[in-house]
Amino acid sequence: MSEKNKIDHLFNEDQQQWISGFFAGANTRLLKDGDASAQPTRPLLVLYGTQTGNSESIGENIVAMAGDYGLSAELKDMDDIELEELVKVERLLIICSTYGEGEMPDNAEILWEAISEDDAPQLAKMHYSVLALGDSSYDDYCKAGIDWDVRLEQLGAKRIANRVDCNVDFDDDADAWSVAALEAIKDTGSAPEGAAVAAPKAAVKTLDVAKYDRKNPFPATVTVKRVLSGKNSSKEIVHYELSLKDSGLSYEAGDALNIVAQNDPELVQLILAHLGLSGDELVDGLKLKLVMQKLYDIKLPTAPFLDAVAAKSGDEELTRMLENGDREALNSYLWGRDVVDFIIDLKLTFEATEFVGLLRKLQPRAYSISSSAKKHQDEVHLTISSVRYESNGRKHEGVASCYLADRLGENSKVGVYFSPNKAFRVPQDSDKPIIMVGPGTGIAPFRAFLEEREATGAKGDNWLIFGDRKAADDYIYQDEIENWQSNGLLTKLDLAFSRDQEQKIYVQTRMAENGKELFDWLERGGYFFICGDATYMAKDVDQTLQDIIAKYGKLDEAGVKAYMNALKKAKRYVRDVY
Repeated sequence: MSEKNKIDHLFNEDQQQWISGFFAGANTRLLKDGDASAQPTRPLLVLYGTQTGNSESIGENIVAMAGDYGLSAELKDMDDIELEELVKVERLLIICSTYGEGEMPDNAEILWEAISEDDAPQLAKMHYSVLALGDSSYDDYCKAGIDWDVRLEQLGAKRIANRVDCNVDFDDDADAWSVAALEAIKDTGSAPEGAAVAAPKAAVKTLDVAKYDRKNPFPATVTVKRVLSGKNSSKEIVHYELSLKDSGLSYEAGDALNIVAQNDPELVQLILAHLGLSGDELVDGLKLKLVMQKLYDIKLPTAPFLDAVAAKSGDEELTRMLENGDREALNSYLWGRDVVDFIIDLKLTFEATEFVGLLRKLQPRAYSISSSAKKHQDEVHLTISSVRYESNGRKHEGVASCYLADRLGENSKVGVYFSPNKAFRVPQDSDKPIIMVGPGTGIAPFRAFLEEREATGAKGDNWLIFGDRKAADDYIYQDEIENWQSNGLLTKLDLAFSRDQEQKIYVQTRMAENGKELFDWLERGGYFFICGDATYMAKDVDQTLQDIIAKYGKLDEAGVKAYMNALKKAKRYVRDVY
């Protein structure tokens, strides 16, 4: 068996075991639901805080499993419950992701603020456990979930199963926690009452979509690959179209598509050369060069890797920062550096198994979908900026963006699966106006929204605020946008190209200039969407929106906060930021 086939066989074996186990469990659940329809149950509340939908998906699976444990589970968005209701809950499972630099996801902010108040009520009758989702490459790994765990304990709630902190590859840890938490919570609190309910629809839905996922991606064919940005642009933005034919997959405008990328073979060879390894060394029965290309992240320095670098090199600066826990200095030190830089600069060597043991698994990259399935049957479109930069005397490239841009051509296949984002949707009421703020590739989901509104004949007004650096080279999808404007679909368009004049103009500049009209749209029940950079743009846009509400709503700080919270709870202020 070839090495490639061995890896594929390994994946297929894992995938079949997982699918077999899942279907067996699901069938057991359905049988038990049928047999136990008259059995009394204990109510369970499952709360999720999410930015991209992962926490909600885990929650759906827990609800589907709960009947096995004599529990009737209800799944709720953290925005959909008041603190006064939470106080009455006896059994609570929380799944919460961490957004940005240790922040709560958008839909958890309001409830978190309420429960964090000094006069928050005691929760002495509550039994709980927390699953925290995060990314260990960030300093405040899983902080939002950790905060929930600590706060509930402070208020007197009883932890019935230890919190589990999940990295980006969360499936196995989430599954194990789900079983442990349900087992631990099933006999807590007051006696069972009432009768069991039928299996929730979530169980059936999970069965429907289990065919293709993180463990078993669909091999989509790249049918179109077109550079959108001009030759003088400071970046390369590429439009991709992928075929979903015969997959049975579907998606909604606002969802994300995950790309299962591979590392650059040239980068693999560079690392091997500096480590003094051939690549034919075996790691778990597979050749090192293939393991490095397909299974592990060979760019991002992990904490164990940095510890090993400090020990092997004796680098005093790195050792001091690690020992002192100086995050700010360490972040500055790591800026622009990857695994290869350390190996080259410090002339480090590792044995094959030792090196792989210091890496994390290569993770799929999620991209906002830029098409509507109602317009493009069996197709999905992406709008991606190819990440390229120079640092420490080397060219650096984004793993997934440059895998697509440089190593896949039309008719190539790439593994994909969808991540639903139920909060980021066009309004169900098609008469409602929407305001879309999406500079650069942040326009992606709004291209999907406009295609969706066009395909469904929605009557609501549509306002796009788009911008980038220079109109001549960065006005992507210009023909489509102008066509939507001329046929009346795009009610209002505001452009902000920051480098086309001496004074820089940004999307928030256009918002402020049109503040009165923007506030009027909100007062008409309008929805406000943001997509793009979380670090700067989204924060500036948020502040500008608050300023507009204060000015034209004639509200003080408390009034603005209440207005914004009302928008968030109604899912009329939603962000897809990264």
